[in-house]
Amino acid sequence: MDVELTLPDEPVSLAPGVPTRVPVQLRNPYAQPLDLRVYLARGRAAGWATVDPPGVHLGPGETAEVSVIMQTPPEQPPSSSLVPFTVHAEEAGTGEPAGFATALLKVALPVPVTGTLVAKDGPSHEYDLRLANDTRVQAPLRITAELDPPSGSVTVEPNAVLLEPGRAAVVAVNAKPRRPFSGSPRSFAVVVKVSDAYDAERAPYLTQVATGTRKSRVPTTVLFVTAIVLAVGASAAILLTGDHNFLPFGKKKSQATATTAPAKVTVGTPYAMVDVFPHNGKDGGKGAADAALTKLQAAGMPVRLVDSLASDTLDDGPDGLWVLLQDGFGSAQAAENYCAQWRTVAPKCKVTP
Repeated sequence: MDVELTLPDEPVSLAPGVPTRVPVQLRNPYAQPLDLRVYLARGRAAGWATVDPPGVHLGPGETAEVSVIMQTPPEQPPSSSLVPFTVHAEEAGTGEPAGFATALLKVALPVPVTGTLVAKDGPSHEYDLRLANDTRVQAPLRITAELDPPSGSVTVEPNAVLLEPGRAAVVAVNAKPRRPFSGSPRSFAVVVKVSDAYDAERAPYLTQVATGTRKSRVPTTVLFVTAIVLAVGASAAILLTGDHNFLPFGKKKSQATATTAPAKVTVGTPYAMVDVFPHNGKDGGKGAADAALTKLQAAGMPVRLVDSLASDTLDDGPDGLWVLLQDGFGSAQAAENYCAQWRTVAPKCKVTP
């Protein structure tokens, strides 16, 4: 008889001395009800584990969940080694084996901090980073922040905190994204990272992202009205003088119209390439690229759209590409972490060194 047992696919990470709940799903595929006892096979993990509840009743086709609660001794040293553990189910009345499943665990250093980034009320781009230490050890923390795109400035105060066990702290984050001169409001993201103050190689404990928009100095409506006024004035001049040649676009028809090259854009390396769209179709592929950009930004992902023809870094392909990317990373690993964080909404994300 095989009852279906399901354990997590990823290795279970245990922090020394901290209880960790591991879900175990059981399903009875048979036509008769079953009373089962659930336990761990002998081994190192069995000495750290209790099952809650230890017994379960399953009707025909029913599914239930129990928890294996694991707690290592506080003095258990962290290790990257993976340890297998096996959960068994047996019939409560007869002791007959009913099924088993195996998973992996490791003892890792605890993450000593939790936190959220909360926007303050008001028009300015100010935030509170609220941190808490729910462990039993001190947490020396380093806090950094950056803007995406990297246009403007952002400060954190304080930028280092020694967070005692059971205590909380608030860090002020003040962003000043550069204001565009014209056009529609531009979106931006504030990326705040909390890391070990003494281990620069360790991955950040916590990454929080807030998004916002920045209005342009000259609204689109003002530019539109100005363009209309200029067009009307030019038309009146043509009617009054009959001279078409004073307009830059009114020269002899035989003259070819020059194509204006796009303004140069700097792309830092390494960068994360999220998606690409060829310059083809009626709109040169811009519509599809803009739609993808809007979708990603709606999901909260910091990303920008760059014309490859405007960059000396990007590959142009046959006719040029619209490239969704993110740069400004301090290392290739930071870019890899960015792709891993947004993999569900950007499955094509890859790092270019």
